[in-house]
Amino acid sequence: MSLIERLRGFFGGRGSGENTSEDVPRPCDIDCKEALERLYEYLDGELEPPSAEEVEQHFRLCQRCYPHLAMEESFREALHRARAGAEVPPELMGRVLRALEESQGEPAS
Repeated sequence: MSLIERLRGFFGGRGSGENTSEDVPRPCDIDCKEALERLYEYLDGELEPPSAEEVEQHFRLCQRCYPHLAMEESFREALHRARAGAEVPPELMGRVLRALEESQGEPAS
């Protein structure tokens, strides 16, 4: 989620200057410790809607926690860009797959 999308979410996406009760953020339902513990589940899309919304709201409103979210998102984007053009040598892929199969007790092909 980009900074602009976060700001739109924070201000309700209206931009009209109206100040309705929907525009005023409510207090976070979770504390910093819980939000940070759920950060990776949130980024991986593993949280169900009520929990995901609580975590998202906390990171949107908390000045101490937001930098953690922003850093992790930036790091993941950088990894994705770095992997985009990377070729994995077939020998390495074979060794990794055999090691995974062996660690799971399955016979290697």
